[in-house]
Amino acid sequence: MLRTMLTALLLFALTTTSSYGAFGRTKPVYNVNNMTVRTGTGTPATLQQVHDAIVVGATQKGWLVRDEGPGHIVAQIFVRSHMAEVDITFDATKFSINYKNSENLLYDGTVIHRNYNKWIQFMIDKIAINLRRY
Repeated sequence: MLRTMLTALLLFALTTTSSYGAFGRTKPVYNVNNMTVRTGTGTPATLQQVHDAIVVGATQKGWLVRDEGPGHIVAQIFVRSHMAEVDITFDATKFSINYKNSENLLYDGTVIHRNYNKWIQFMIDKIAINLRRY
């Protein structure tokens, strides 16, 4: 009886977590599309101000950034044996952050290690703080 109950409990645990990887380690990839740029003064931002806020915000959280052209930055972060790379596109009114590539983050096309989403949220928070300077 105890063995049957333990087996049923184990099967339940495995089936309820399997859609998000091994015991909830993965989550759907968090892409940011057309997030509104908000300055601290409420005045419109310039393209250069948005660029600078993204670069400073990303680097403050450990991302390496490179300019790919006007309104386009690629950022990478390396944490232990993990790597994530994102495309950041922007103009003076909005920005987007989209998954580009990763290593050792359990990415399967739709889900990724939950820490990736935290790294993106941390970057967004720092970008927002830097935009408030304007």
